[in-house]
Formats: sequence, structure tokens, C-alpha cells
Amino acid sequence: MKRTNFLTLLIWFAISISSCTNWEDSFSNGSLYDTWEVVNLHEGYGLNSVATLIINEDRTFTKSITYRQPNSGELVGYYFFSTGSYQLDGNTITFLPNQNLFIDNDKPWGELDDLNPVDINNSIVPVSSTLEYRDKGMKLLIATPCNDVLLSSCAPSPIYTRADISQ
Repeated sequence: MKRTNFLTLLIWFAISISSCTNWEDSFSNGSLYDTWEVVNLHEGYGLNSVATLIINEDRTFTKSITYRQPNSGELVGYYFFSTGSYQLDGNTITFLPNQNLFIDNDKPWGELDDLNPVDINNSIVPVSSTLEYRDKGMKLLIATPCNDVLLSSCAPSPIYTRADISQ
């Protein structure tokens, strides 16, 4: 009797595993084109720091870091803003910025017009990242390998959440 229960359990387990689709493994470019955000409370300012990534079907992107009011989402100001194009090969993406703007070091944020351009050195090799969906496609992990030359320490890979555009 114990052997029959074990076999039944083993068969049930095998069927349940083979019938499930693992969303993380089913990458689809069509669901990539959206607005993605990482929101963190910046306790020192009492504001949300929001990293936004907009990926468009026309192979362009916009990245920004803004500060927003925690409850209303009202924009307080910009810290960073970038635009450019990207190359997509399966689940590998390479961002090719044509404009990077930052706020001066003496201010935590400002209007978009207050940001200053940073020269983009075309001799730098673009970095490719791997894209992976999480939580049934509601989250997007952008995993970038460490670069010992450019970074003294590796930053964690951001996990973006689909933005609620109704705010």
C-alpha cells in the first residue's frame, strides 16, 4: 500500500511539473514594451526615489531617476534622465544612450531643464544585460554582469515592476 501511495504521489508530481509553464522562462518581447519602475523610499528626503525605464517598440528607451511624493506620486524633481536606442537579441538587451543628463552635485534634484549633459564616450563598449520576467510578467529583472574595470563593486540587478499608468 505504501508503494502505491508513493507511486501515485510521484506520478502526480511529474504531471504537475510538466503541465506548468514557468513564466520566468517564457520571455516575450511583446510584453517588454512598457513602462517599468523601481520605487524606494529615500528616508532622508521623505520622498520616493523612482527609477523609471520606458522601453518602446521602435527600439528607443527613456531612463530616469526622479523624486516623488510617497502618497500622491506627484513629481518633485529629476536626478537623472537618459534617452537612446537599444539592441535586443532574445532576452539580451544592450542600451545605447545618446543623451545622459544629471543634476549638479550641490542639489538633490531639479527641473528637467536644470540637468546637465554628460559627454558620452563612444569608445566605451556597450554593456549587455539579461532580461528575466518574474511574478507572471509583472516584474522585470535586468541582470548586468560585473565589470571590474568600470566598477569597483557590483551594483545589485534592479527588479522593475510594471508601472501603474493610472496614477
